[in-house]
Amino acid sequence: MAIVRWTPRKDTWSELNRVQEQMDRLFHSFLGNDDRVKWSTGLFPAMNIATDQKTLTVRYEMPGVSMDKIDLSINKDTLIIKGEREVSRAAGEASYHRRERVGGYFNRTVTLPVEVDPEKSKASYKNGVLEVVIERAAASLPRQITIKQD
Repeated sequence: MAIVRWTPRKDTWSELNRVQEQMDRLFHSFLGNDDRVKWSTGLFPAMNIATDQKTLTVRYEMPGVSMDKIDLSINKDTLIIKGEREVSRAAGEASYHRRERVGGYFNRTVTLPVEVDPEKSKASYKNGVLEVVIERAAASLPRQITIKQD
């Protein structure tokens, strides 16, 4: 059996995207238009991670999530957030014309880009934004090296 090197054509990526879209349609036709399917395929809560010389700051956008429904933990270099967002249902016989906000349980795990000291972390929740500030571990802090002249 000969090994043949594969050289993608210019339109290969568009072809792969087309196949991905067809697979998505196929799965949605089997699973239906269930909100739980949409919920599980998206990334919620949306987050930003920023780092500076001494800290790592993670901001989660979680509109409609009650603070008492959030569980936040750090395990070594992993930040884990779990919770639940409750969204009210249409009253009585009413049906939705458009529904983009879904509710349910969420669980998001992210590997942090630097070593951190979990004991020196703070979290605050205001206007649907959870901000977690974690101090970087001493081993991950930048060090100034003095150069000696011979």
